Amino acid sequence: MGARTHYELLGVDPAATHDEIRRAFRRQARLHHPDAAAPRAGGGEAMAAITEAWEVLGDPVRRAAYDAGLGRPPPAWAPGAGDDLEDLEDLEDLEDLPPPFAEPDHDEAPSRPADLLVALPVVLVLVAAASFGLGVMWRVEGMRTLGILLVPLTVAAFATAPLFSMLRSRNRHRGVPRP
Repeated sequence: MGARTHYELLGVDPAATHDEIRRAFRRQARLHHPDAAAPRAGGGEAMAAITEAWEVLGDPVRRAAYDAGLGRPPPAWAPGAGDDLEDLEDLEDLEDLPPPFAEPDHDEAPSRPADLLVALPVVLVLVAAASFGLGVMWRVEGMRTLGILLVPLTVAAFATAPLFSMLRSRNRHRGVPRP
């Protein structure tokens, strides 16, 4: 590929939006990826160049610096367009964002009240032990009885909580919405 600039390499206009550049990168990556069904000659080298172009043009700070190196004025989307490139330090917090095509991480879903189901057996063990222990210390037969009656409920909770957790995890990975 004899492209001179990253824009030419990806086949986009220098005034292209971030989404246009992302789509062009994906299109080129599908064509030149070494693991593709029918890779073209020099696919590995082309893929490296395409990846480098995406890394520069996909990052607003690096793209603005690249444009400045080419002698182009900052595009309208760039903060401080028309000004000097001194204001680009404000964009450093964008570097912490995940790539635009990253898959969401379902394992780090926010905690929900239903997730407390896993903690229920532990709480039941503590309540049963406290109830039985206090019943013995204070010689209150009702508290001892409550502690003894909570044992089968605790065993049932320990048996079913992992099952519910596995069912929720399986449904989550299948794309079934959580209740």
